[in-house]
Amino acid sequence: MTRSDSSGQSFKKALLIQSHVVHGYVGNKAATFPLQYRGWDIDALNSVQYSNHPGYGFFSGFQASHKELTSIVSDGLIDAMEIDYDVILTGYLPHGDMLREMGRLVGGLVGKHPDKTKWVLDPVLGDNGRLYVETSTVQVVKDILRNPDNRISLTTPNQFEMELLTDIKITDLTSLKLSFQEFHRIYPAIRRVVVTSIVLPNDQDKYISAYWDMTKQGAPPYYYSVPRIPAQFFGSGDLFTALLMDSIQEYDDMNEAVGKSLWLVMQALKRTYEAQPDPKPTVIKDLQLIQCKDLWAKEWSQIPSVSQRHELVVS
Repeated sequence: MTRSDSSGQSFKKALLIQSHVVHGYVGNKAATFPLQYRGWDIDALNSVQYSNHPGYGFFSGFQASHKELTSIVSDGLIDAMEIDYDVILTGYLPHGDMLREMGRLVGGLVGKHPDKTKWVLDPVLGDNGRLYVETSTVQVVKDILRNPDNRISLTTPNQFEMELLTDIKITDLTSLKLSFQEFHRIYPAIRRVVVTSIVLPNDQDKYISAYWDMTKQGAPPYYYSVPRIPAQFFGSGDLFTALLMDSIQEYDDMNEAVGKSLWLVMQALKRTYEAQPDPKPTVIKDLQLIQCKDLWAKEWSQIPSVSQRHELVVS
């Protein structure tokens, strides 16, 4: 749904519920500025507030309680202010109780307005073989995904999270396709899933982003393969999910949405990498989001797809 303000300019309304850092660009800090540039009116609710990403090796800050988050959304934004959202995006919610309560609340809101409000769930559990959250949170994510009443429009696990959700180790295209099939078997209510940041042992010079749009009858899974930049970037997954949320709202077409969103992210990562002093670091802690504002200003019609997509076919 596109709205117009008093000047006639169109905008879309989103609630983002994920982490916040004072310094750097992860969670809400990675998503808000690009989405605002793309015409979104953003309400950002912080599940945690840290000085910086914990990947720095140090951080200070605090976590909100699930009661505080629930009160802000239910009592303030919904009951008192009566805000209607086009999209609610949930990301990093580190505790099982926090995620369970927010899942119940968001699922109820979407259930009341299924034709108006979409839920994009980024199951932020961990990466590179390591959990970022309490162990109990993994089961809560599974329970939320299994519940058809939640009407989740899209979920965006990375490779490690997809492995946790399906109990299938992704080592090649065959196991990748099997993981999609197992995901559909376990979570049949989820009709759109995008798996990000896949690196296969036999092709470590490439990133793979794969997706399956089961809203299209008989459509197979597809994937995009792009050259891998030799560094780890904090916040790139949060940025990709935000742009994907925007592009799907624009196109409602996964082929266009994934390819174009991935192109934007790769351009931002290349610029960030090239701006680093030599020798280039293998871990880049801060994306150069402000320096990429010309990218966020581009109309979707002006943005190419990152590469040719491939059907996920295995012999």
